[in-house]
Amino acid sequence: MWQAIIAAVLSGGIFAFIEFLIRRKDAKNGVLNDIVNRLERLENKVDEGDAISSRVRILHFADEMMEERRHSKDSFDQVLSDITFYNNYCSSHPDFKNSQTEATAAFIKRKYEERLEKHDFS
Repeated sequence: MWQAIIAAVLSGGIFAFIEFLIRRKDAKNGVLNDIVNRLERLENKVDEGDAISSRVRILHFADEMMEERRHSKDSFDQVLSDITFYNNYCSSHPDFKNSQTEATAAFIKRKYEERLEKHDFS
């Protein structure tokens, strides 16, 4: 009889312990999910910040060109890289403003092609 009582107590204890572990895992998953969500939001803000920085560099570069400042091929290559990054970001984030650089990027690309053909970089 004592064996039956001990077995019942132990099995109840085991089930309670398993239930505790399951609840603990669920709680940790909730915390981990919250952390993952926060990291994703932070990553999105960083990506948006990088896109804004690229846009600023693109517009600034074009302003310098309109003031007839000459740029090296490396400078053009860098701004073309910014244009590619910015366009890719805008394509994957349709709610992000994009109209500010379309004409400017086309202008920069045209000038790059002209200078590339003439071997006319500073």
